[in-house]
Amino acid sequence: MADLLTHGAVAVLVKASTGWRRPAVFVAGTLLPDVASRVPSIGLGLVHVHLMRLPEWMLFAWEPLHQPFGMALLAYLLAMLFPVAIRVSIFTNLLGGMALHLGLDLMQSHHGAGYMLAFPFDMGSFELGWIGSEATVPFALPLCLLAFWYGKRRQQSFSVLKKDE
Repeated sequence: MADLLTHGAVAVLVKASTGWRRPAVFVAGTLLPDVASRVPSIGLGLVHVHLMRLPEWMLFAWEPLHQPFGMALLAYLLAMLFPVAIRVSIFTNLLGGMALHLGLDLMQSHHGAGYMLAFPFDMGSFELGWIGSEATVPFALPLCLLAFWYGKRRQQSFSVLKKDE
């Protein structure tokens, strides 16, 4: 949970401070790697333990969606669900959010698990291990709120300028 808060808060911070378009898609991009890989694994793990035995591959088949190749594939597939006119924007925002997710995760310590950056071509893992995922929440949330306030204030300033024209 703390990891999702961190990713979402930093994504809002980035979008509010830059004023780029489609902030909701960008924020969704930062959350998707965890949601697409962890939620099915957790749900199927519960089925495996409490209801019926499932093949092992079924429990871990979602893990590639938390690696760069899987993120790019997921962003592409999701962008194809949108009208042609906005697909590139959707894809770049999703992929940008996923890249931010990857950058934040690479800084964190995952107790040796790390990221397989070159999957499926290489199975070696990498992480910097500078911080724990929970350590960033107390800093990211206030910064997110500040950036959100700044973005709203900036938007109001622009609307006042347009009224004066």
